[in-house]
Amino acid sequence: MTYRLAEEEVMKAKDVDLLSYLEAKGEKFQKEGNYYRHTEHDSLLIRDNMYAWNSRGEKGYGAISFARMYYGMSFQEAVRDVNLGDYPTFTSSKEEEPKQNGPFRYPGHLEVQDKQAIKKYLVQERKIDSRLVNWLIGQDLIAQDKKKNVVFKWREQGGTGDIVGAERQGTVKMENKRGSFKQILPNGKPHTGFTVDVGKPTSIYYFESPIDLLSYWTLQQNRLQNARLVSMNGLKMKTVLRTFKEAKDEGLSVNRIVLAVDNDKAGKEFTEKMGALTITPRVQMHLPPQEKDWNDVLKVVIQSTEKQQQSYIQPQVQQKKQAVQIQKKEMERSV
Repeated sequence: MTYRLAEEEVMKAKDVDLLSYLEAKGEKFQKEGNYYRHTEHDSLLIRDNMYAWNSRGEKGYGAISFARMYYGMSFQEAVRDVNLGDYPTFTSSKEEEPKQNGPFRYPGHLEVQDKQAIKKYLVQERKIDSRLVNWLIGQDLIAQDKKKNVVFKWREQGGTGDIVGAERQGTVKMENKRGSFKQILPNGKPHTGFTVDVGKPTSIYYFESPIDLLSYWTLQQNRLQNARLVSMNGLKMKTVLRTFKEAKDEGLSVNRIVLAVDNDKAGKEFTEKMGALTITPRVQMHLPPQEKDWNDVLKVVIQSTEKQQQSYIQPQVQQKKQAVQIQKKEMERSV
């Protein structure tokens, strides 16, 4: 029988100071500047509760992840092992979103009326349904700023309440860098994110980014009903727990929690962690079947649809050409 964990057990173990945990287990480290290097495995480094074992390509955050990687424990075993000791809490976690004192003030002066750049990016490059994009603009959930970034507004109550945060997504690739510009604006409400309601939610779906959220919605829009869609901006247990509690506080009868995260090692580990919690309803997962994330899936589906349309159109065009040629020949004969 699989041992299920209480939320409090996981949260306690998650915040344990990694170095203290390892030293108590007999591991030895030597301080080198801002890092701690393992005395036996010289490519194993720890900094700010994060670890990197460079020779093996392993990296992660916190004692739970390390115990699974280094000692071969299951998630449940790692949580229980970490909680056996009386270790200090790591207090300067790099996982937390940037904060500001006081209520969030949305920088509306940075918005522009023109929406062409974000429409082109979302519809043409990311393949999001244009009807969804126009609807999001009309609901004041996304905007374009002066630098042509997409601004995703974090509104409470499923996208209908006050703006409590925002993030910016670049629409062009940055020169000499991988990917495009991304920024979470400092806010006073951690563990939240871009949220949209489809009907009156009885289910909550969690995604790693707004783009994944919109991609999934595009793919499932004919079947997705009575759902709240939430972007975690990564893989964040605290975001799931907080937004689930807020939904219940709103009076919503949530009977389904779905993790629609990436189909990779980190995503699978996250679903395992969440599945081990003793929360009701049980956590379910819906990972992309083959591609890494939901935007990759959407692009493959769109590309396949376009190819099918081309294969249907080309024979018809050829048939029309042949018909025109036959008509010309018949006209020539009659003359």
